[in-house]
Amino acid sequence: MKYIVQLRWLVLILWVLCGGILAWKAPSLNLLVREKGQISVPNGYPSAIASQIKDRHNPDQKETANIMVVFHQSHKFNQADMDRIEHTIHRLNDNKESLHITKVISQFDHPSLKKALVSKDQKTVMTRLTVNLSHSSLRSVRKQLQKAIQTPGIQALMTSSSLINQDVADSSQKGLKRTELITVVFILIVLILVYRSIIAPFIPLITVALAYMMSQFILAVLVDRFNFPISNFTQIFLVAILFGIGTDYCILLLSRFKEELSKGRETLPAIINTYKSAGKTVLISGIAVMIGFASIGLATFKLYQSAAAVAIGVAILLMALFSVIPFFMAVLKKNLFWPTKGEITHNESKIWTWLGKIAIARPFIALGIVIIIVMPLLISYNGKISFNSLNEIGKGYDSVKAFNMISTSFGADKMMPVEVVIENDESMKSKDYLALIEKISANLASLKNVQEVQSPTRPAGKVIQDIYIHKQAKTISNGIKESNDGLRQIKSGLNTASDSVANSKAKIKAATDGIDDLQSGTSKIQSGMTNLQAALSNIETGMRDGSQGAHQLKSNVQKAQVQAEQLQAGFGQLLLKYQDAQKSIKQYIKESNQLPSDIPSELDQLQSNYNRFLKGHPEIKKDPQFQQLQQSLEELGMINSEVPSLIMQLDHTTSKLEAINTQLQTMSNGLSQFVNGFTPVINGLNQLEQGIDKAANAQNQVINKIPAINHGLKSISDGQAQLRSGLSHYNGQLDQLSNGLNSSVDGLGHIESGLDSAQSFLADLSADQEGTQGIYIPDQLLNNVNYQKALGNYISPDGKMVRINIILTENPYSNEAIDMINHIHQSIKDSTKNTKLENAHVGIDGVTSINHDLRSLSKNDYTHTVILMLAGAAVALIIFLRSIIMPIYILVSLLITYYASMAVTELIFIHLGGYSGLSWAVPFFGFVILIALGIDYSIFLMERFNEYQALSVADAILYAMKNMGTVIISAVIILSGTFAAMLPSGVLTLMQIATLTLTGLLFYTFLVLPLLIPVIAKTLGKVNWWPFIANK
Repeated sequence: MKYIVQLRWLVLILWVLCGGILAWKAPSLNLLVREKGQISVPNGYPSAIASQIKDRHNPDQKETANIMVVFHQSHKFNQADMDRIEHTIHRLNDNKESLHITKVISQFDHPSLKKALVSKDQKTVMTRLTVNLSHSSLRSVRKQLQKAIQTPGIQALMTSSSLINQDVADSSQKGLKRTELITVVFILIVLILVYRSIIAPFIPLITVALAYMMSQFILAVLVDRFNFPISNFTQIFLVAILFGIGTDYCILLLSRFKEELSKGRETLPAIINTYKSAGKTVLISGIAVMIGFASIGLATFKLYQSAAAVAIGVAILLMALFSVIPFFMAVLKKNLFWPTKGEITHNESKIWTWLGKIAIARPFIALGIVIIIVMPLLISYNGKISFNSLNEIGKGYDSVKAFNMISTSFGADKMMPVEVVIENDESMKSKDYLALIEKISANLASLKNVQEVQSPTRPAGKVIQDIYIHKQAKTISNGIKESNDGLRQIKSGLNTASDSVANSKAKIKAATDGIDDLQSGTSKIQSGMTNLQAALSNIETGMRDGSQGAHQLKSNVQKAQVQAEQLQAGFGQLLLKYQDAQKSIKQYIKESNQLPSDIPSELDQLQSNYNRFLKGHPEIKKDPQFQQLQQSLEELGMINSEVPSLIMQLDHTTSKLEAINTQLQTMSNGLSQFVNGFTPVINGLNQLEQGIDKAANAQNQVINKIPAINHGLKSISDGQAQLRSGLSHYNGQLDQLSNGLNSSVDGLGHIESGLDSAQSFLADLSADQEGTQGIYIPDQLLNNVNYQKALGNYISPDGKMVRINIILTENPYSNEAIDMINHIHQSIKDSTKNTKLENAHVGIDGVTSINHDLRSLSKNDYTHTVILMLAGAAVALIIFLRSIIMPIYILVSLLITYYASMAVTELIFIHLGGYSGLSWAVPFFGFVILIALGIDYSIFLMERFNEYQALSVADAILYAMKNMGTVIISAVIILSGTFAAMLPSGVLTLMQIATLTLTGLLFYTFLVLPLLIPVIAKTLGKVNWWPFIANK
C-alpha cells in the first residue's frame, strides 16, 4: 500500500490511460448485448437439433425470420377496409427486395387460406411475411416494415417470437438506464446522510463508477474477441452488485480512515492502518463474492454463465478500492470529509444488541420467532416458474399488442405451433414412409391438449380418410354388398330363366310333335291336292264333253270344296302351332333380356374390388373361403360368357320360325282364295245353263293354280323338316342351357356365401378404429397434383426431412404447453420403435420447445451451479474463518433465507399479482445474489466474532453484533436501495429478482443473523472453530 500511495499519480495516469484506450478500442456493450445476448439452447437439445436439421436441408432459409402482420380495428371490416389492406399487401409484394421480404402469405394471394387468416368476427386480418436477414439486422428490417405496413384508418402491428425477444432486450436496456440513474441518486443521498460531507459522498461514486465503466469496456472486448457469455441481465447485475457492495466497502474504508486520522496519525500511516484492518475485511468479502460469481462460469447454460461477468466487475472494483481510494485519501487528506469535523464512527447497533440479547438469554424464544415466521413460508413454497416472455415487458409494446390480438381472435397456438422435424438417411416420399408418418401424426393427434396436427399426410390438419385400410375396407365392403345384391338379382334371374327354359323345353317338345303332325297333314294335303287336281280335271272334262249332268257336276264340286276347306283348316292349325312355338321362344328371350342390364358390369366391378383387395392384402389368398370364392367367380365368368351365345342361337331360330310362319301365312291366304274360288263354281253350276262355258273356264283357272299350291306345300314340307331339325338341336341346347343355369345358380350361391363372409370380415376390419390401424397410400392420392404441392410444404426437396406441425390447445408460453413436449417426444419414440425411422434424427422446434429445453437446461444447470457455488463459498469461508463448522451453519442459514424469500416473492407475484409463476431466471439469479451478499455480511459478523476469541462464545458473538450491526444494516440499506432501483425498470424478471433480494436481505439482516446465528454459535461453543480448536 505504501508504494501505491507514493506512486499515486502514476496509478491515476495508468487508470486514465487504460480507461481511454479501452473506451477507444472497445465496442459498444449495448450493441453486443443486442447481437449476442439472446438466449440460445446448446447443442444436443431437441430445439437445437431441429434447427441444425432445418439448416442442413434448407440452407437458403438459415438466416430468415417469420413475422406476422396484424391488421385490426374495433369494428367489422367492410369492403373499403379490405381494399385498403389489400393495397398494403400489394405494396409489400411490389417492394419485396428493398424490404428484404422473401415470401408473403395472405388471403388475397391464397383465397383458400381466408378462414385461417381472417378472424370469425372479421375484425382482425393476418398476413405472414418471411424476411431475409443475411444482409440486414432484424431491427433494421423491422423499422422498414413498420413504415411499409401502415394502413389508413386501420391499426397495423407486427409480432413474432424474435420480435418479442427483441422488445424484451430493449426493455432491459431502458430498465438499465433507469436503474443506473436511480441507483446513483439514492447512493448519493445515503452517503451525504452518512458522511454529512460534500466531498466524501462523491469518492465512492467516482470509484465505483470507474470500476463499472472499466468492467464494461473489458467485458465488451471479451465478448467481441472471445465470445464471453453475456445476456440482458449482465449490465443490470453489474450496476446492482458493484454499486451496492462497492459503496459498502467504501464506507468501511473511509470510516476507518477517518478514525485513524482522528487518532492524530499522519496520512500515510492512517492509510496503511486502514487497509491492514478494514482493507483485509473488504478483500476477504470481495474475494468471497468474486468466487461465488466466478463459479457460475462453470455452468453450461450461457445465461447463467453471463453472471460470471460480475466476478470480473468485482475484481476490477477491488483493484479500484485498493488504488483509487488511497489516491483520494492521500491527495485530499482531512479535506476529504469537509465540512464535517470530528470523528465519524459507527455507533453500536441498538436493534442488533437487543436481538442478540434475546438470542443469547432466551434461545428457544429466538428459535421460535424464526420458526413461526419462516416455517409457513417454507411450507407454502411450491417453486412455480413461468416462461411467458410476454409478461416480461407488459402490454405496451407493439409485439405484445399484436400477439394479444391474434390470441384473442385466433388463439395463440395458431401462430406458434410446435414443429417436429424428422431427418432420415433416405427419401421419405414413398408409400411406406408416408404410412409411417401418418401413424406418427395419428398418435400425436391423440395426445391430450393437441388441437390439430399438420403433416405430409394431413396437410390441412385433417385426416385423409382414404388412406386408412379400415376406411378402404368399408368402401370395399359396401362394394361387395352392392355386388352381392346384384348377384342375388342374377341368381333370381337365373332361377327364373331356368324355370322358363324348363317350360320352353315342354313347349318346344310339343311344337316338335306338332311339326310331325303338320308334316303328316301337309303330306295328306299334297295327296289331296293331287286327287283334287285329278277330280277337277275330270270335272273340266265332263264340263267340256258334257258327258255328265249338271247335277253330278255340282255334287263333285261340293265335295272338292269340302276337301279344300279341310285343307285350309289343317293349314290354320299348323300356322297356330308355329306361332305358339315362336311366342314361347320370344318369351324366353324377353325374360332373358329382362335380367338386370348391369349384371356384367356388376360382375366386372366385383372382380375389380376383389383384385384391389387382394393387392392390398395378399396374405388372404391362403384363406380356403377366399379360394372357393375365387373359383366361383371364375365359373360365373364362364356362364356369363355363354349366355349371350345361347341367346343369339335362339334369335336365329326365331328368325327361321318367322320365315316359315310367313310362308304358311302366304299359303293359308292362297288356300283361302282357293276355297273362295269354289263359290263361283257352285254358283256357276246353278247357272249352268247360262254359263257352262264360263264355269269351265273358271274351273280351268282353278286347276291351273293347283300346281302352285303343290309347290308351296312342298316348300312347307321342306321348311317343316328344317324346323323340326332346328327345334331338335335347340332342344338339346336348352338341356345344356338348363344345366348351365342350374350350375350357375349353385355357383352364385357359393359366391354369395363367400361374399357374405368377406363382407363380414371387412365390416369387422372397418369397425376397428381403436386398435391397430393399417394404412395404405393409394396411387391416385400420391400422384394428385394438389397433394404433391401440399406435400412440398412438409417434405424437403430431397425427401430426407419431414416437418410435422402440432397446434396445441394451450398458450405456447404456458407450463401446460411446455409439459406437452415430453409427451410429444415419447409419442414419436413409441411410434418409430422397430420401424425404418427408429434411428432417425428427431428435433422439436418452436417457442414452446425452446422454453422446454430452457427449463430442462436451467433445472439441470441450476443444480450443478448451486453445488459449485456452495462448494466455492464453503472453501472461501473455511479459509477466511478458519473453521468448517461455521461455514456449514452459515450456508444453511442462507438457504433458509433464500427459500423463505422465494415464498414471499411467490406470494406477491403469483397469489397477489396473478402471474402463473415466477420468471424462470429468478430462482437462479436470486440464489446467486443472496448467497454472495449473505456470505459478505456473514464474513463481516463472523470475522469480528473471531477477533473476540479471548471472550466467552456468548460475549464474543454479542460484542460482534453490537459493533457490526450498524455497518451491516447500513450496507443492507444501501444495497437494498440499489436493488430497489430495479423495480421501476418495467422488466418483470428484474422486478422479481429485486423483490427476492430485498426480502432476503431483510430476512437475513433482521431475523437470521441476529437471532439464529447467535443461538447456533452459543450452542456449539468452541466447536465453532472445529477442526482448528487447538489454535483458539
